[in-house]
Amino acid sequence: MGGAEILVSIRRANLDDNQALLDLEKMCPQGTGLVLLFDRSPDFFRRSQVYDNYTIYVAEEERKIVGTIGSATKEFSLHGEKVNGVYIYDLRVHPNYRGRGIGSDLIQQVVAEADRSDLAYGVIMEENYPSIALFKKMGFRNIHDFTLFNVPLYQRQKRVTCNVRSMTEDDVPHIVNLINSYYRNHDFFSSLNTTDFRNKVKQLPGYGFQKIQVAEVENRTVACAGLWDYSEIFRISALRVSAKLRLLSYLLRFINVFKKTVRLPSVREAFRLMYVRDFAFTEESDAVKDLIEHCLCLAYGYGCNFLSFVLDPNDPAVPLVAKYKPIRVTNHVYAKSLTDKLSISSTMMYVDPADL
Repeated sequence: MGGAEILVSIRRANLDDNQALLDLEKMCPQGTGLVLLFDRSPDFFRRSQVYDNYTIYVAEEERKIVGTIGSATKEFSLHGEKVNGVYIYDLRVHPNYRGRGIGSDLIQQVVAEADRSDLAYGVIMEENYPSIALFKKMGFRNIHDFTLFNVPLYQRQKRVTCNVRSMTEDDVPHIVNLINSYYRNHDFFSSLNTTDFRNKVKQLPGYGFQKIQVAEVENRTVACAGLWDYSEIFRISALRVSAKLRLLSYLLRFINVFKKTVRLPSVREAFRLMYVRDFAFTEESDAVKDLIEHCLCLAYGYGCNFLSFVLDPNDPAVPLVAKYKPIRVTNHVYAKSLTDKLSISSTMMYVDPADL
């Protein structure tokens, strides 16, 4: 006779699960051509603490954690109306336990407890076909795509001469107005007040007023951009590189002998990433271009390998960033309505880098 099937149970995570969750993450690298290992030790929960309201669930079999998922509740605008959403992230299932419906059960657990939310949604990187298939199976559909523009920092940009500086407390009202104006027609954006902004800047590890740059023209704030050091949460290293990328890497190293150019990370090599956030401007002007170059120069000085811009395809910043020959990665937003009244679609979307 065959043995009885062992059931997997799902419960809320607690701090005692920290090491088991860190070990699970090491078993779940991300990516296809370039497979990346994310290490958030010593604190698995730090990544979730960027949210005001979050819950982490774990799936257990015989008291062993074999899967996990995170969810964060948010309020934002969709088609001009305020809605409540639950953001799904950090879905991980141990390789030895995949194909048994654990991922589906974890997503269903989030949806079942999202009784006050109008929709559930998640972000899936291009070519992550298993996750795409799973979300489709659970009734989610692709409502929008956005692009990560990863600018390689292999040389220092020229220093700009325009009036770009770090922000101060006195700049807060102007920056808040600028951000609200820039993203007012973006879905998934929630308007800020000065208190919200101050709290978010303090809440993010590796961020702060000194990391936010402002550009001025005739004493008017016309652009702002913050540099968020993602390595304060994750240490990233390349675990595997496809044959195609290895060949490209060898070619680039040869070119580097004669001319400074981009260099791809080697296997097991750690690299440092910074995200641009709170990026907004009034117009496509020389001041905006100078602000971007200033941020690239600062990120290079911080020892970062890439500065990443999270941009909607229709964002006017796309052509400004594209000139730096970034490595582009498409991300898909999959969403599911949890009410009968809500129709989900989006033409322009705000994406918080903290969600990535």
